Amino acid sequence: MMDESRKRSIPAMKAAFDRRVFLRGTLLAGTSLAGMGALSACGGASGSSDAKKTVHVEGRPSYYPSDYDSMVEGSKAEKKLTIYSNMAEYNWKPISDAFTKLYPWLTVSTNNLDSAEVFQKYYSESASGTSPAALMVSGDPTSWIDFIKKGSASDYKSPETDKLPDFGQPKPGLYTFSADPILMGYNKTLLKKEQYPTGLASLVKLVESDPEKFKNKITTYDVENSFGYAIEYSWANARPDSWDTLDKLLPFVRAEQSSGPMVEKINSGEYLAGFFLSSTVVIPQAEKTGAILGWGYIDDGMPMFLRGMAIPKTSPTPNSAKLMLDFLLSHSGQIAVYQGGFTPYRTDVTDAEAPRNYNAIVKKVGGEDKIVTVGYDPITNAQAKDFKAKWNSGMGK
Repeated sequence: MMDESRKRSIPAMKAAFDRRVFLRGTLLAGTSLAGMGALSACGGASGSSDAKKTVHVEGRPSYYPSDYDSMVEGSKAEKKLTIYSNMAEYNWKPISDAFTKLYPWLTVSTNNLDSAEVFQKYYSESASGTSPAALMVSGDPTSWIDFIKKGSASDYKSPETDKLPDFGQPKPGLYTFSADPILMGYNKTLLKKEQYPTGLASLVKLVESDPEKFKNKITTYDVENSFGYAIEYSWANARPDSWDTLDKLLPFVRAEQSSGPMVEKINSGEYLAGFFLSSTVVIPQAEKTGAILGWGYIDDGMPMFLRGMAIPKTSPTPNSAKLMLDFLLSHSGQIAVYQGGFTPYRTDVTDAEAPRNYNAIVKKVGGEDKIVTVGYDPITNAQAKDFKAKWNSGMGK
């Protein structure tokens, strides 16, 4: 699954519309639910305006092993940590700034690739020699599943593991960097306040109130887009009555390949509302154009997208990579993740430290039973084909 041509230069002012960081292309069915291809739609995000504070870096927790100092000492000879990711430099800045307060002898180098390209670049380099990738962070579950199956990930057991929820380490060696919400979006100037959609069911009521007005005025991901497919399948599979809602909603929908154009067209009025939009695009743009773009959590099944990270077995600087992975999973690290524009998920991250944290979102939507995790569940070729056909049929294709 390949994204559109990526842009090497990503100016901060255009970050919210960086289409490169969203998944494009055709469906790779038959491997896993989230594994319908590279999930780069949750790529580089703009930092939240309420998260521009310096991270308070805590000392080493008492539960770390007694021999942890040997790993710290080993990192001093490595000096540089290279991270392959689908995140922009400004996303990494609050993280690397906080990390190097703990380990000032290390230089952190990051790149901004497509989700699938994180792996493609690593495999290509490994085939011809040695890859400099010490740590990999990506939103491509298919590639992560393949990476783990190939035995390419170091099965490092972080001392932070026991402090994480179950989805914090979905597979041996694979950890969760962030858990980001998928949202509703709408044009606040063209809808009355009482019309603002709170979920798919409320969107159905809206379009049925004036079918002519809302025809082709609702947007979401194309089901052929693997990021969109993963969310759509997860949401539909989690709700026994999902198709009652979708059958009524899909005739009003025009599909797009990424959240970038969805948000642009909602802002312009070409669309009046959208569902299953990436928070890493919607929220930063809403903060810039708050008078037009509105957003909200989905009250009838709240998708949460997991971004993975792992240390490759071939990491040239394994000590430094382990220090960074542990930091990202730590309390301080998760606050830095939030300041980079993503959603922390540790239970000890408070609302004051990161207002949009996983636990706050769970409370906001009414409990864990309202959460739909877009993760690594398997799905067959036949199931994928049937779902796509049903979805496209609902849209009149």
